[in-house]
Amino acid sequence: MVRSWDVAADLPPIDVRPLLPRERAKLLELLAGLENSDWTRATVCPGWNVHDVALHLLGNDIGRLGPPVQSEARSGKLDFGSLAGSIEQSNEDWVRAARRIPPSLLVEFLALGGSRVDAAFARLDMGAEGVAVAWTGTGPSPYWLDVAREYTERWVHHQQIRQALGRPALLGRRWLHPVLATFMRALPLAYESVPATAGTRVAVVVDGAAGGRWLIRRDDERWSLIADDGRPAATEVRMGVSIVWRLWTRLATVDEAQAHITIAGDENLGVPAARVVAVMTTKP
Repeated sequence: MVRSWDVAADLPPIDVRPLLPRERAKLLELLAGLENSDWTRATVCPGWNVHDVALHLLGNDIGRLGPPVQSEARSGKLDFGSLAGSIEQSNEDWVRAARRIPPSLLVEFLALGGSRVDAAFARLDMGAEGVAVAWTGTGPSPYWLDVAREYTERWVHHQQIRQALGRPALLGRRWLHPVLATFMRALPLAYESVPATAGTRVAVVVDGAAGGRWLIRRDDERWSLIADDGRPAATEVRMGVSIVWRLWTRLATVDEAQAHITIAGDENLGVPAARVVAVMTTKP
């Protein structure tokens, strides 16, 4: 079993806390300038419009400000699919109940809730046990990974809103690279059942200014993320920066992404990189 805590220790931690208020400021600026009709534009989230996605973000803030809840993923009571289904239903229930909040108040609530969440995050011991990030492995996760996951979710939903409105996505390195670096923590779990001799290395390369090169190596017990030392790997998987985040959050299918993925080396070692899941979802 791949344990989230072990995966989190493979590479140095990521502290995205300084980025959170900046990303939120961009979102609030966008939302404050919308016309009434803009709020009803459909997004790629089935059944959700711009207003609904913003309400979901507010629900996340409220959840962060409430009392700690024992994670079912941490306690092992639910498998990934069951947990994802439970989260999806909870999200749907919240959005349905919160639709009476008008856009004008919603923007104010997001500003207030965001500032309080940022203050709460600032007080955290980032090495302590936080909310489990189940797509990186079983068991608990350190707070830095939990907070980094929170940033990836905010960023993805922000882009869904921008896409629905026809606005440019935040694809600059300052915004997207931390998302990709966090998503790469899903690689060891994605390769959990992939056989290879000890020492075998697979490189995942994301092209573009926000991209980079990440390596996993088969060790005695599991696949581990390792620092990029520039050495060649048995297999190299290359993807465009605009496709990888949509693919790994199931906003694009593997078939849709196929034209944007190249595998050099052992095909069997490359395919799992296209099937990474870096979000809690029931989509295959």
